[in-house]
Amino acid sequence: MPAQSTQDQLFGMPDDEAPAAVHARLVAEIRHHDVLYYQSDEPEISDAEYDALFRQLQDLEDSHPGLVTADSPTQRVGGAPVSELHSVAHTRPMLSLANTYSREEIADWFDSVNDFFAGKVEGLCFSIEPKLDGVAVELVYERGQLVRAITRGDGKRGDDVSHTVATIRTLPLTLVCDDPPELLEVRGEVVMTHASFAAVNRARDAADEPRFVNPRNLASGTLKLLDPQMAARRPLSFLAYGLGEVSVPVATSHSGALRQLAEWGLPTALDLAAQGELTHVMDHHDALLARRGDLPFDVDGSVIKVDDFALQERLGERSRSPRWAIAYKFPAAQGRSVVAEILVQVGRTGAITPKAIIEPLYVGGVTIEHVTLHNKDEIERLGVKVGDTVLVERAGDVIPKIVAVVKDGGGPGWSMPERCPVCDSPILDDPDEVVVRCSNAACPAVLRRRIQHFVARRALDIDGLGEKLVDLLVAEGLVTGLSDLFALDEQALIALPRMGEVSAANLLAGVAQAKTRTFDRFLFGLGIRHVGEHVSEVLAQRWPNIEALRGATAQQLEDVAEIGPTVAASLVAWLEDETEQAQVDRMISLGLNTQAPEKVATGGVLSGRTYLFTGSLAELSRKEATELVKGQGGKLLSGVSKNLDVLVVGEKPGSKLKKAEALGIEVLTEAEFLALVRGSSDDP
Repeated sequence: MPAQSTQDQLFGMPDDEAPAAVHARLVAEIRHHDVLYYQSDEPEISDAEYDALFRQLQDLEDSHPGLVTADSPTQRVGGAPVSELHSVAHTRPMLSLANTYSREEIADWFDSVNDFFAGKVEGLCFSIEPKLDGVAVELVYERGQLVRAITRGDGKRGDDVSHTVATIRTLPLTLVCDDPPELLEVRGEVVMTHASFAAVNRARDAADEPRFVNPRNLASGTLKLLDPQMAARRPLSFLAYGLGEVSVPVATSHSGALRQLAEWGLPTALDLAAQGELTHVMDHHDALLARRGDLPFDVDGSVIKVDDFALQERLGERSRSPRWAIAYKFPAAQGRSVVAEILVQVGRTGAITPKAIIEPLYVGGVTIEHVTLHNKDEIERLGVKVGDTVLVERAGDVIPKIVAVVKDGGGPGWSMPERCPVCDSPILDDPDEVVVRCSNAACPAVLRRRIQHFVARRALDIDGLGEKLVDLLVAEGLVTGLSDLFALDEQALIALPRMGEVSAANLLAGVAQAKTRTFDRFLFGLGIRHVGEHVSEVLAQRWPNIEALRGATAQQLEDVAEIGPTVAASLVAWLEDETEQAQVDRMISLGLNTQAPEKVATGGVLSGRTYLFTGSLAELSRKEATELVKGQGGKLLSGVSKNLDVLVVGEKPGSKLKKAEALGIEVLTEAEFLALVRGSSDDP
């Protein structure tokens, strides 16, 4: 629509036109320009012309309050702030996608789908669309009205962000539909266009505030703001890519569903195509990659799906991802920079990790200024020194790393320091380990990292206790050990910089809730060496509280199938550490009362047997394989031993297979293992 027609509508309307008709026209016009600006990055009118339209709508609604509707553009400025984000369960899990960077693996997946149907399906069609680099969100419409918006979260539960999602101007609060479904769950991605991101950063520059790093992080942070009025000032967009639960079928295929959603007013993923041949799918992916830099928002690959919903149902799902879809990621973005400095940081176990400070480098939508170097062996392998020009890559478009030195800067070699840079204690270099560690268990850096781990979501999940506040609590001497968290004083918290009464009260409420987490989460949060999330779950199933665990001997620990000598030795050392046990005793005296974890499945087809996976698996990720075994009542081992019942092998299984065969252990291929779990459910 040309800009002149907008002016005609603004200033040339008939005097006798009904206010309701004027209102409907203005709303439609503003929505049209919202889509062009926020979604397509192709505005037809100037900001001043848009503002004139918006002011006319406001004036009309001021004069005729009865015309105001919940989904009017004037209502997108945000309502009252919420006190906190609430966790909400998804009706159906929001699964992740299996992904690959390999053309060969896409071809293998394509063949596996065709083989599954064994030629019994004619015209098998695949849809392909951009993989949006944003924040996954589920919208819940009831009788055509948007009632809730939930982040993906862990796939089963997410945060209720309805208050901020409602500010997205391109998103209909009411479906354009005369007879909407009773329930419609729409899944999609919240993104920020490059133009909107640049505008936000220009405003930050003008206010002398630090710039945001990338659109995805800004979109994620904006969604979780408690104040929707602040969110409304950061223009977000939503693009639908699928469905959750629906009360009645809306289409028979993925592409048909997206067309229906578009008819109801929902923005959908661009460049959707449906193809039957692998070569056509690959051509579409290559074309998208070539245009990646021209798209209005960040895209990090393609998503390929079996288009027909009935065939998707027959293919089924793994524990974490569907078998009927795969993400084909774009190659990692790379760039060159110069190493300005090499520093070390201290982790929660005292591990000393080197990192390179590089000249700012913009790669894949993110400005990179520091890159981990992992350990001393990695530095020696790369031969990296201050002053070198290096090739930097964002692996998986997320984690930056140095791939190689491309130009020697002529500087001196670098070696690990002999003393901790934080507390000046000697550094321990165990020849049996790759990492070196600070020898001081009370090192302030170790304490800060331990607290951050202790309060993280997968551990005690204390909301509001972020990195900056942890640093402040340690610096002010309010926390000198983990147990001090349970003894925090409200008045002492209020006295801290930028900590008011409400924030202090919310933090203490979070601490109170943390006292009753399950024992496995508490155990994981303690950060005992070699005791990760899975081992914590295993221990808590056998010893459901700290008193019971304290009675365990090294032999009893090793008798548990998933626990080997290294883990057992580490646990015994922790149980015998008087300082650590005194911390736990003090937590108990301050009200710690951990709960017994839920019992694991015992009635599945794998119940009572132990499993180990080795080699490259074709269908399952290692995490998916782990969850599948646990869900069917089985147990996992970390190595081949007399306690192992079944070894599941993929490609290139290596020495574990030979050792298992020598011990007479049962060996299954991945396909045989999956057949055992699925029974005959996969037969077409």
